[in-house]
Amino acid sequence: MKRPRDGFSASKLGISAVVTDISADRIFGLTEDLPTTGRHAGFVKIPHSSDRSAYGFVPVPLAIVGGGAGPTMLLLGGVFGDEVDTQIAVARLLRLLDPKTMNGRVIAMTMANLPAAISGTRNSPIDGRNLNKSFPGDVFGSPTSMIAEYIERHLMSLSDLVIDLHSDGRSLGYLPCVTLVDHPDPDVQSRRLAMARAFGGENLLRFRSFEDRSTSGAARRAGATRIGTEIGGAQPVTTIMDGIMRVLAWAGMIPQLMPASGDARLLVTQREDDFVYALADGVFEPAVQLGDEVAAGDLAGHIHDLTRPFAVPIAVTFALPGVVICTRGRGHASRGDCLVHLAADADAEARAELDAAADLRWLSTQVAPAAKRSRGGARAQPAAKAGRKPNKTTHQEE
Repeated sequence: MKRPRDGFSASKLGISAVVTDISADRIFGLTEDLPTTGRHAGFVKIPHSSDRSAYGFVPVPLAIVGGGAGPTMLLLGGVFGDEVDTQIAVARLLRLLDPKTMNGRVIAMTMANLPAAISGTRNSPIDGRNLNKSFPGDVFGSPTSMIAEYIERHLMSLSDLVIDLHSDGRSLGYLPCVTLVDHPDPDVQSRRLAMARAFGGENLLRFRSFEDRSTSGAARRAGATRIGTEIGGAQPVTTIMDGIMRVLAWAGMIPQLMPASGDARLLVTQREDDFVYALADGVFEPAVQLGDEVAAGDLAGHIHDLTRPFAVPIAVTFALPGVVICTRGRGHASRGDCLVHLAADADAEARAELDAAADLRWLSTQVAPAAKRSRGGARAQPAAKAGRKPNKTTHQEE
């Protein structure tokens, strides 16, 4: 069921869309304390000496909008450089936030993996690394590893809430979803579910998998509550901004705004065969669309060897029933590439856990000063009554 758009705008927030009081660009050192109030923008200094730049560094953009006491939220855009909509959405939202009417602060990276974002690629062209598979990182490692280390050690350790934003990229397109990774602790799980509900949208996707190398694993180690997104569709930038604003309102960081309407469809991915792979090289022609419900044996698409025009295309079929939440789209695929990704409708127990989180709110009054705060100083209440242990699978959120 489609819900009405409630797009947030500068006029609805009662502020100007033109920002005039940003602090001048600055360099943020890897151990430097971050401001808690006002608007600040600059670049994290990720050292990188090269043949063309002996004392150079990778200037990863960092922005802060703070209004004083309250929770800290970390927004990550551009973890994958080819996901441009997330980068635009974070930048546009930062221009709308007014420190004078905020509680707490927002720390944001528009282009978390800057080299990948500049090249429009999923992985960094400097070291070939996938940022979302590089945590906890290493300050003595490659640039991507240093970025991961800075995000986990410095930014997430300051943050109560983390939103890792993903949108359609070169190789994959997703059904618009807010995502979370299941956690065995019922209190942590209830906070993740409540935050995901606050973001809103038509689909909520639960990954029942371990999470060590991803932003989800990093946030877990840092003690922050994290959700993610996979936002495609017709208006991805607006959808992302709407969701972030709803979470800010839910956390008491901005004045209460229009809540999300309608219930999200709760989907779960945990089965090995939810992921359909190419086992031959060729051009993939999908036979399904996002949101399609399929049965075991249904056609997922064909792989064509166009170097041999008379060769019969290879049919790719589904091993399990489910809902199509991700497709590769038309184009060349190599053996080992993911072509389609399925999920299943959640069972009654998972649905009950989501319903139980409906009344949770973030208690910003319990927050200690951000720079000195110990983990757990702010939390969502009340705690959930029950939790589910995640199943161990070979997959994680991307």
